Amino acid sequence: MNENLLDVLLYLFENFTLADAEHVSNVRDDLDDAGFFPDEIDDAFAWIRATDPAGQALASSPSEDAIRVYSEREMHILDAECRGFLERLQQSGVLSATAREIVIDRLMALAEDAYEGAEIEQLKWVVMMVLSSAGQDQAYARMEAMIHAETPGASH
Repeated sequence: MNENLLDVLLYLFENFTLADAEHVSNVRDDLDDAGFFPDEIDDAFAWIRATDPAGQALASSPSEDAIRVYSEREMHILDAECRGFLERLQQSGVLSATAREIVIDRLMALAEDAYEGAEIEQLKWVVMMVLSSAGQDQAYARMEAMIHAETPGASH
């Protein structure tokens, strides 16, 4: 995974709303002050822009009941645990089929090579970022609740 890009994205996610991050004039200055390089900042904003469903080049909108077949490279990046988690999110209504494809696309964009896989925690952050930047507040809240429910010692 491209850890530098992920660090910038996590910083943005924790300190700003991703949907507004690129439109706030002082965000770039804040990222620069935090020690991120200009090319990393540019890459992060390009990554965020690609979370917009209108910017995705899907051949057609995937059917909600279609079975997702992963390419060989996707299976190298997304292990069985990650693929199962994505399936669970879609089945529970947290992710639509289109949002799932955006999450997969954004994870693949973070992958530096075909042999370095995503970890489940990275997947969860990407899902949260995609839902946040798309303004899917209800799905975001459900995802957040799922994460807290999985945390050991969380109250039920």
